[in-house]
Amino acid sequence: MRQILAATVAMLAIVTAAGAADSVATEAGSATYNWSGFYAGVLLGYGTGDSSAISDNGFDGSAPEDRADLSPKGFAGGAVAGYNWQRDQLVFGVESEVGYLGAKDDFWFPDGDDYFARSEYGLYGSLAGRLGFAIDRTLITARAGVIVADIDYGYGDIDGGVNGEPDPDSSIFGDGARAGFTIGASIEHAFAGDWVGRLDYAYSDFGSHIETDGFDETYDVSDNLHMIRIGLIKKF
Repeated sequence: MRQILAATVAMLAIVTAAGAADSVATEAGSATYNWSGFYAGVLLGYGTGDSSAISDNGFDGSAPEDRADLSPKGFAGGAVAGYNWQRDQLVFGVESEVGYLGAKDDFWFPDGDDYFARSEYGLYGSLAGRLGFAIDRTLITARAGVIVADIDYGYGDIDGGVNGEPDPDSSIFGDGARAGFTIGASIEHAFAGDWVGRLDYAYSDFGSHIETDGFDETYDVSDNLHMIRIGLIKKF
């Protein structure tokens, strides 16, 4: 995560410097860039997050501190489309996104304890409102909205040791769409006509929900994900 943050800071510095150069050019008499209108493009990068299950009496007593923690990570990318309105340097709009998340993690029989955990993301879609500040050909934005993602998970006890199978009575499983909120920020720069490069960060939180195993023991399951991506956008 520290490497991701360091790379983000470096890229932000580069794009901000480009924006400052454009600002100087504007003062010298060049036309101010217009961000209004429809746009579409792709975002590609990496996601990493936290998934966990906590149960006071679950896992058949196998999990230390009665919890299992995972760190799903992997590819994050999709197609994005939206519309901007601009008033002076203020830009606001709406943006939709659909794509695929390859973030996943699992373990089986950790440190000799007979329990397991797994979490795997899949397809997702989001819709968000955006608010930004334009410095000629550079645009800095923040956004907030809703996201729905497919999350496949399982937590519980193992029967028969390391080569055993999940105990169906002391385990929970889920596979389906989970809804949550998403927030993010981006820096965009129009580098060639209506072609725009973007550096984008997003955080998505799918909250927590309660699942019950065959012994009526409850598990508090939660998921969240950070994404850092670069994108290529075309304005129309």
